Amino acid sequence: MARKNDAHFQKRKNIWKIIRTSAQVIVILAILVYVAKILFFNQRYDPVETTAYSSSSNYGLTNSSYSRTMPEDSGFICISYNGIVAPDELDSRVVSQRAFQEQMAALHASGYVTITQQDVLDYYRNGKQLPEKAMLLIFEDGIYNTTALAQPSLEKYNYKATALTYAEELGNIHSQYITTANMKSLLENSYWELGSNGYRLAYINVYDLYNNYYGHLNTNEYVNIYRYLKRDYNHYLMDFLRDEDRLREESEAAMRERIEWDYQQMHDIYSTELGYVPSLYVLMHANTGAFGYDPQVSAINQEMITQTFGMNFNRQGSCYNNLEASIYDLTRLQSRNYFYTNHLLMRIWDDTGHDMAFVVGDEEEAARWYVDEGVAECKGNKIVLTTEPYATGTMTLKDVLLSDVDMTVTLQGNPVGVQSVHLRTDRKLKTGIRIALENNQLVISEGESELFRLDLYVFDGGPFMSEEEHELEGLIALNEAIVDWDEDPERVEEARLKLADLKRLKVPTIEEGGTPFYPLLDLSDRDERTLRIQLMGSRLNLWLDGQQVVSRLKVSSTGRGNVAFGAEVWKEGERFSQTNLYDDVYDAVFIDPVITDPYDSKTIYYQYRYLGMEAITHALRNIMEDAVNFFATHF
Repeated sequence: MARKNDAHFQKRKNIWKIIRTSAQVIVILAILVYVAKILFFNQRYDPVETTAYSSSSNYGLTNSSYSRTMPEDSGFICISYNGIVAPDELDSRVVSQRAFQEQMAALHASGYVTITQQDVLDYYRNGKQLPEKAMLLIFEDGIYNTTALAQPSLEKYNYKATALTYAEELGNIHSQYITTANMKSLLENSYWELGSNGYRLAYINVYDLYNNYYGHLNTNEYVNIYRYLKRDYNHYLMDFLRDEDRLREESEAAMRERIEWDYQQMHDIYSTELGYVPSLYVLMHANTGAFGYDPQVSAINQEMITQTFGMNFNRQGSCYNNLEASIYDLTRLQSRNYFYTNHLLMRIWDDTGHDMAFVVGDEEEAARWYVDEGVAECKGNKIVLTTEPYATGTMTLKDVLLSDVDMTVTLQGNPVGVQSVHLRTDRKLKTGIRIALENNQLVISEGESELFRLDLYVFDGGPFMSEEEHELEGLIALNEAIVDWDEDPERVEEARLKLADLKRLKVPTIEEGGTPFYPLLDLSDRDERTLRIQLMGSRLNLWLDGQQVVSRLKVSSTGRGNVAFGAEVWKEGERFSQTNLYDDVYDAVFIDPVITDPYDSKTIYYQYRYLGMEAITHALRNIMEDAVNFFATHF
């Protein structure tokens, strides 16, 4: 017996030695590949030929009178990213590098080619014809690390992009934003050109969930308190400065002077540091149908934008631009942290009607399913079911009819939406038993009858505090942020005094009669829940994240039926968007689905997960990608 244990121990030791050695070799190879690429394979962007012109000689700068039916006017799409991060983490607020790479691959496969700012200017001013699937690619928010993470994909697909900058940050060598040195380095790289996000990123007229006036905040202050807000705030250039009663605290002349000062700063700094002002501008958080929330503010912005820049992206949410729009009222689609590849393609398809190369992924696995609505991607151990706009997605396992099952699956879709598992059902999902996560609720239903409902916030132990406690917590966080980050000595001192009073303040807890606090869901939230569903005869058991929440629930559906997955856009999604943008496409995500016989766990009806060497290979591939990403962003 001892020999057997020794042999088993030695075998495990050898396996881990192989894995460790392989990982070390991979890291070394990653370093060598990266260094060799820099030294010997410095590629250059090859511009797409766009020299043809339409018959009209000049469309001017305002083109609202030009029809979509204009011959050979295919327009262009604009896709933007707020940033890219190397790790693929669930709580990330921006797109991961892996997701970005997959999206660029799909756009390239769909036939999209990038155009430059000059192409856009020539299109609107001189009627220059653009390629059939022209795309302008933008990176907003001016984070320098983003450019290094995007570079490999730009080179691979011969894509050129615009990196936006904040003029105020160009001289800050300790900033995470693009500086003058970074900016000049990017201009030496043929895959990049520059644009502007404005002079600064600041917020005005900020109110919290309880209508408390937070005032006017800089970037760092906002980052520290945004979780206590809803949509009730403006960007610095969007409105008059207002007081706690929402009344103007500045005259029209003062407003004009304040806004003109920002544009003058942009002009002077770019002229000094760059030698010219970039053509492309993104007016932060406009999306109002004008150039600000107040008509007088909008008029000043419009005047200054047209004097300073060659083009302006004034809207977000739609990607398509053509000659019907003004060059100063363009729109872009921001790819979000929760967008899977087909999500982005579906949004573009909805805006343009273009043929899209929707991603299937693992074709062998995909062949095992009927996808009757939406599109599905199978990738390793994950199935992503994407709806069409304002619609549902459905997929049914082929040639498998089951009655009693023991199923485990992890769901990783956005809480705002519906992702569902259907048992003993039909291809139309009209019969059988439905287990769904919908808007942070676990719901079990059968036909039109709801059998069980659980609030997942309550399941997690909430509510954790009263609204009164949450309100006080936000006010404390606000004044701490002002003390730490504000540059106005009087405001800092005032915040210190308020902070001392707030920390002495006592408010009722839930136990003391306070109102329970339920956080607002947002379209950018991400979550992960593991279900185990045991269906035997007329009884159903269900475990959520390892905890049994349903025991012997009676069901009426009997006999064998299909196993299916579903996805659905939540029709009231508008109220769930912090950015006030409704997303009409939804991704349901099913990870490691396994179906076994409930009476014999060795009988596996279906599984899609990494096993054995496949799991080791997957882990090693992740290590190699992380190593490459590290050296790409740190050296």
